[in-house]
Amino acid sequence: MKSILKLTSIIFLVLYSINCFSQKIEVRGKVVVFDSIPVINAKVIVKSSEESLKTNYLGVFECECNEKDKLIVLAKGFSKYTIKVKKKSNELIAKLKLAKIPNADGIAIDKGHILNVDLFKELAKKYHGQKDYSKYTSVMDVIRNEFPSLQISNEGIIIRGKSSLLGSSAANIEIDGVMTDYSTLSGLSPTNIAKIEIVKGSDAAIYGVRGGNGVVKITTKK
Repeated sequence: MKSILKLTSIIFLVLYSINCFSQKIEVRGKVVVFDSIPVINAKVIVKSSEESLKTNYLGVFECECNEKDKLIVLAKGFSKYTIKVKKKSNELIAKLKLAKIPNADGIAIDKGHILNVDLFKELAKKYHGQKDYSKYTSVMDVIRNEFPSLQISNEGIIIRGKSSLLGSSAANIEIDGVMTDYSTLSGLSPTNIAKIEIVKGSDAAIYGVRGGNGVVKITTKK
């Protein structure tokens, strides 16, 4: 008799555990980037059921899942994000990060994931480490302040110091992959500069003879 009662108790506990594990809960969540910007039309997949849904214009979604389920959030231009659902976590926040691919922010905008485009671009620029050069009045002011070791003269920008040879000591200038001249660089607006790199030494070897005096490499905001 005791054995029967013991067996009955074990079966009851097993069934109760299964029932608890499979119990469905309603979950509401929000998908954002940079902590506050809603990501709309992001795909949310419930792992247990493989059901998928999309976030609304506020980045909000609602779904039904198990207590120990996982939600997978996917959006073009962003890294995949996984949320572990817990019994009391019926209010969830998914904080996406830009994918580590070229033009990730542009892809996110093109795919319609962002409504507040201006703020998103501003924060994305900071995320990518781009500097804001708008405080300078000219590109030469940028170079003087950001790269004080360089020399600027009527001849151009000198990276390695003046040469004793008759040839020019001025560095070559590249803007968006195209070799250009000093006057073109002078006419560039600081607000349109995304990145400035000084290429010299062995790194300038890829430019061949033109890299002998180094290269001032400019990337503009597309």
